[in-house]
Amino acid sequence: MRIYLINPKQKWHKANLHCHTTNSDGNLTPLEMKKLYQEHGYSIVAFTDHELLFDSSYLTDENFVAITASEYSISDLKNPAYRTYVARDENGNVHWRDIKTIHLNLFSKDPHSTFHIATSYENLTDYHTKKYSPNKIEVDGYHRVFTKESIQEVIDRANKAGFLVQFNHPNWSLNTREDYIDLKGLWSLEILNYGTELETGAEYCINIYDDMLRSGQKLFCSMGDDNHNRDKTAVDSFGGFNYVGVDNLTYDEVMHSLEVGNFYCSNGPKIKSLYIDTKDGKIYVKCSKAVNIIFVSYNRGFRNYSGENLTTADFKIFGKEEYFRITVKDKYGKVAHTHAYYLKDYGY
Repeated sequence: MRIYLINPKQKWHKANLHCHTTNSDGNLTPLEMKKLYQEHGYSIVAFTDHELLFDSSYLTDENFVAITASEYSISDLKNPAYRTYVARDENGNVHWRDIKTIHLNLFSKDPHSTFHIATSYENLTDYHTKKYSPNKIEVDGYHRVFTKESIQEVIDRANKAGFLVQFNHPNWSLNTREDYIDLKGLWSLEILNYGTELETGAEYCINIYDDMLRSGQKLFCSMGDDNHNRDKTAVDSFGGFNYVGVDNLTYDEVMHSLEVGNFYCSNGPKIKSLYIDTKDGKIYVKCSKAVNIIFVSYNRGFRNYSGENLTTADFKIFGKEEYFRITVKDKYGKVAHTHAYYLKDYGY
């Protein structure tokens, strides 16, 4: 019997789960963003403008799903100089780039959601209030602060309100292990943020995902562009994406597939098929041409197929792996990753 984890018979749609438009600090309108990504083969985009939640459903049609979403920030404003060498201006203020922060993407299961959970008007900057009338922004009055308790409260409130919560670009946010290792209820870790990878060269963080898994956190992994399209170029676009499996391209099906993990992420290769064969106790992988197909588990059961133009691999289940994930790497250094699959969910 085959248990498909990535089913080749299903339709797989390309998705960007992180972008910014003229609704916040991006340089393309939502409609321009939709057009740009459709021209490059995408059929799903999450519109994650800063702090504010906009109903993006008017962009959805039979060929495209616009996910209503927002990127929340929780910054360490009370103790910005956690590094002694942080530069201050003549007024003693610290530049925003020197302040540790947590950034979370909240993806709404309701396409029409515009109520801001875990938000007070104090969380909105002058930038937001000058652009939008505060009395038209519905908030629950919760004031976010940079503490473990408050960050967890934001995640809890978001989950209760029907959002999937993603932890974004930990390196760009200056996060250390203590900031994220005890968080509960995260849906996914953004293991590649293309925009900040271009800026820092340090935002491919599969190692942080493995650290979280081995510490007992159960979450998926994803990639996103975080594109702002400065000067209306696409330099920061199309560098980190996800393939989402849905039979019908509708908002509900897309969100369900994301919620249950029926997707994988990539910046190049494709994983065409992944299944467990219960007869021989092996995991089978089919992919686009690769030089490495790698099996990673909780313990040191690492196994690596290496060669030229690999398209298949199989890995024996020994029963002590607890979970596994698959990495595919091509000759250009591009990678595709599955999230972790827990073997006990499949009878092992």
